Amino acid sequence: MDMLPAILNALLVLAVAVWAYLVFAMVMDQRRDAGRRSRQPFAGLRDEGRSWLHWLRSSDHHRARWRLVWASLILLAVIAARTLVT
Repeated sequence: MDMLPAILNALLVLAVAVWAYLVFAMVMDQRRDAGRRSRQPFAGLRDEGRSWLHWLRSSDHHRARWRLVWASLILLAVIAARTLVT
């Protein structure tokens, strides 16, 4: 029972790292897509909004959306387990 908090802490660090990577990749993909749409280095609010809607609705990003959803749920589960063990 003494090792459980340490294991949960290690899992928490791993889950946060995976989640942060997926969110960073998603945001950079959105920025790249919005820049392509606007043909400028920094896209405006309209192009950013269209890019987000495309990411949320498109079947091209279906796997990326589900990866982020599962990573978020796993992160929440590890946080909940860590608070219950303490």
